[in-house]
Amino acid sequence: MTIRKQITYFILKNLPVDQRDFILSLKRFNFKKREYPSRQLFIMVFDGKFFHGGLADRLKGIVSTFQYCYINNIEFRIKHTYPFDLSNYLPPNEYDWTLKLSDKISYHLLEVKYANFIGKSLFKRLIKLNTKKQIHCYANWNAVPELNTYYQTNYQWGELFKKLFKPTEELTNLVLDCKSKIGGPYICAVFRFQQLLGDFREYDYTELENSKKDELIEKCRQAIINLQNTSDCEKILVTSDSVLFLQNILGLEDVYTFPSKVVHIDTVEGESHNVYLKSFFDFYMLSEGIKIYSMGTDLMYKTEFPLYAAQLNNIPFERILIE
Repeated sequence: MTIRKQITYFILKNLPVDQRDFILSLKRFNFKKREYPSRQLFIMVFDGKFFHGGLADRLKGIVSTFQYCYINNIEFRIKHTYPFDLSNYLPPNEYDWTLKLSDKISYHLLEVKYANFIGKSLFKRLIKLNTKKQIHCYANWNAVPELNTYYQTNYQWGELFKKLFKPTEELTNLVLDCKSKIGGPYICAVFRFQQLLGDFREYDYTELENSKKDELIEKCRQAIINLQNTSDCEKILVTSDSVLFLQNILGLEDVYTFPSKVVHIDTVEGESHNVYLKSFFDFYMLSEGIKIYSMGTDLMYKTEFPLYAAQLNNIPFERILIE
């Protein structure tokens, strides 16, 4: 995310929500060419014009807003063009969320309501929506439990995800191939370093000095060995945003890694298809394990990426703090 975008995000997030949404709508809409849409659409938008967050944040928002629309019989669409077309990795499954020519997407200020649902406000703002306009929005929160309570439903996050998405044939085959290399049930350990080890740029996080990097890597390496010694399952899949860390644990017995470049999708654009594919590959590989552990020291980020990979197939999830 550029400095300009960071400053804009800081200013806007401190404004009252209605003011913020109106200002953001001026960037997207105008008074030209009315479409006169015949039905209401709810469109999740990821176009790079604002902070969208990483893959887990985006999926949380998509699934939650889809649940709201599914319950209220509102047609749901996703416009995910930044920094890639989502259908290149997760095409529609049971529900067709793709935009169509017949949808009559409007950009006229009188026909569209824009809503930027940030954080915990998502649930309250969703149930207070009172408009017949076409809705274009962004959201980054999991409101499934609250929506279930409010509407007296019992949807699971993974169930809703699977209504929307399936992996591409390419992604499916890649996961099957790597599972065959592991050769049996496995547990998962996830390490999220952000920029601590200097692998890639992510917002304004600071890189450690080399000696501190070595110390952190060794702590995390030993944590894998400790987990292996205390678990009933010896095979461990290790995923991380740090290729440097994964390379440092190669050779550990019954520890499986598939090192490849990883980027934060809200800070880097113009990468190759395979670079973006890695995040989806990790997500599905984690979801196929028998349990997922999110591991890290106090310095490291408590990522929710593995939490939602666990929810995809409803497998156990646990956080381990490395002292």
